[in-house]
Amino acid sequence: MFKKKAKAATAAPSDTPPAPKKRSKMKLAVLGLVPVLLAGGGYAGWLFAGPMLGLGAAEAAAPHEGEEADHGIDAMHVSALPPEVVAETSFTYTFALSELLKRECGAAQVSALKAASDTEAKADGAMVNLAWIAANKRLETLTSASCDKMFSEIGRAEMKAAELAGPAEDKPKPKASAH
Repeated sequence: MFKKKAKAATAAPSDTPPAPKKRSKMKLAVLGLVPVLLAGGGYAGWLFAGPMLGLGAAEAAAPHEGEEADHGIDAMHVSALPPEVVAETSFTYTFALSELLKRECGAAQVSALKAASDTEAKADGAMVNLAWIAANKRLETLTSASCDKMFSEIGRAEMKAAELAGPAEDKPKPKASAH
């Protein structure tokens, strides 16, 4: 009734090499993550344990040669504003603007601004240069309506410079524009 099939004869050896075994995905993931985790752990350990053990903290705390401990911070590194913005908000910028406007819009009373500008020039010459450059660039936008706006800006800066310079009774009054 039932015929038994003859088992296939053993396969003859072939010339092709056997296929390599597949590696486990889990084993590959572990081998890839171990160096990353070790490096991250070493970095975190250095950040947290280093200062407790005194590693690297001595250099940061010690003042440099010829420098006092409380004066070790450079103002340029602490400042959040770029030098161009600092120049455009200075008394020198407003004084430069008043000087450059004389031809087109007329002169303004700026004695307190001149004194404040001279003080800023002694403190930071590079900022003064940037302020004059910025004031010169602003003149490119000059129109007849903007003369009044610039004179009001100059007047406010003159009053602020006079307040910072001395008593309230010595405040000079800004001249009105002549056009």
